[in-house]
Amino acid sequence: MTSQVPDEHPDHQGNEPAPDVEPVTDSRPDAEPDAAVTPPRSRSRWIAAVAFVVVAVLVAGIAWLLRPQPPASGVPSATPQEAVAGYLDALVAADADRALEYALNRPTDTSLLTADVLKRSQKEAKLAVVNVPEVEGGTMVTVPAEVTLDGEPATISFTVNETEVGWRLGQVTSTIDPGALPSSLKASLNGVRLADSTHVEVFPGVYVFDQELPQLELEGNRVTVSAVGEDIPAGLHAVLTARGEKAAGKIAAAALKKCLAKKNPSPEGCPNSVAVDKNQKIATKSIRWNLVGDPWKGATYTLDAADPTQARGATTLKLRFRCTLSEGGETYAVDQTNSVKVRYALSVVDTKDPVVWQRVA
Repeated sequence: MTSQVPDEHPDHQGNEPAPDVEPVTDSRPDAEPDAAVTPPRSRSRWIAAVAFVVVAVLVAGIAWLLRPQPPASGVPSATPQEAVAGYLDALVAADADRALEYALNRPTDTSLLTADVLKRSQKEAKLAVVNVPEVEGGTMVTVPAEVTLDGEPATISFTVNETEVGWRLGQVTSTIDPGALPSSLKASLNGVRLADSTHVEVFPGVYVFDQELPQLELEGNRVTVSAVGEDIPAGLHAVLTARGEKAAGKIAAAALKKCLAKKNPSPEGCPNSVAVDKNQKIATKSIRWNLVGDPWKGATYTLDAADPTQARGATTLKLRFRCTLSEGGETYAVDQTNSVKVRYALSVVDTKDPVVWQRVA
């Protein structure tokens, strides 16, 4: 038996080139084609893709930071006591904005709920917190806080409600009813001009009404507010100042002077008058009227409730009347002095308004 050894040499010998060899292709119908070779992506395209992702992340982050958010509460007030104590401390500090944060519902008119108004209130009468007790209950409780106003003790009862952002006060203000305050007075409260005197909403404190006319002053103008959620009557009424009384006297005196200058025994619209019989004839040019004494020193005045610039005065006039009178063919020289009680109405701010006289029988 002989073994066959594979020939280590190819059939061709020497240096002859190898014949071209055709690539072998699988001719089977189910054979898969060779996978396509994808060329590598360029470096610039990778950089662009990374930059796009970074920009997208930054834009999303900025949008998240700028998203609408509910206002942060500066007064969390975990208990009713904290809410009441924080509110009262804000009033003492004249921090009106912080005091309003404790309100369950912010007041619509805040024109007098300001730091300046509170500062004037504290200057007029100090507010001090004495005791704010702890209370227990449900979602709505009443906290009776003890305070002093101008050294006088007072208890302010607060209704406190539990909310998602902490406990809040159901009422933080009261209203003052000043009565009739016409616009002609240009009234103010704690230094702030009142645009609408029919609605005066304030924090607890002490408030002083004033007006700009030097002829008038307001009595009952100091009002203490030691409650919330109430309507407090002020009981204001205007009276004449010493300067106002002097002005009213000058106005009345000037009007009477014009009446006394008339050559008439009974001038129309005037308080000076004498009775003349039918058979008596007075020489008009001979008539002389004079005022005796100073009736304005003892005059009394009341002011119109609807318009305090209108005053009603009352006094007694002592009038001297002289004339030449003819009767029955005889001529007489008349010289008589009479006293007459009068009332008169005038404006204390407008000297052009006429004075209206009335004789009192």
